[in-house]
Amino acid sequence: MLSFIEGFSMYWTRYFDFKGRSTRSEFWWSFLGLTLITGAIAGIEKIDSRVGLLIYLIFSIITVIPNISQYVRRFRDIGISPYWVIITFIIPSLLVYTIKHLPWYLQVLDILLILSDIVLSVLPSKED
Repeated sequence: MLSFIEGFSMYWTRYFDFKGRSTRSEFWWSFLGLTLITGAIAGIEKIDSRVGLLIYLIFSIITVIPNISQYVRRFRDIGISPYWVIITFIIPSLLVYTIKHLPWYLQVLDILLILSDIVLSVLPSKED
């Protein structure tokens, strides 16, 4: 099992790696690291909303490609087609910004897709 530092650094060093596999520990350590950074940005946003929003926007742009590539690798590791990333990660990520304006049934669908993404990410690696 990887340490936090190893897992989080793999997130950044495998930025454009869409062909490999990612283990659960690699995925969840990077998830924890990104959550901590997002929490720090939220703290900055409480102090100065404009600066915090700008930092969050830059952080979101920087992390969009490695997030998608890591989900592709993780899904491949559990034996699921990487194309499911479009349904379980990309679509809910896009809907999150407009969720307040969506009908209730699309909000529920978005939440279910996010939960399915979490459940799939928890599954153990599939042996070849």
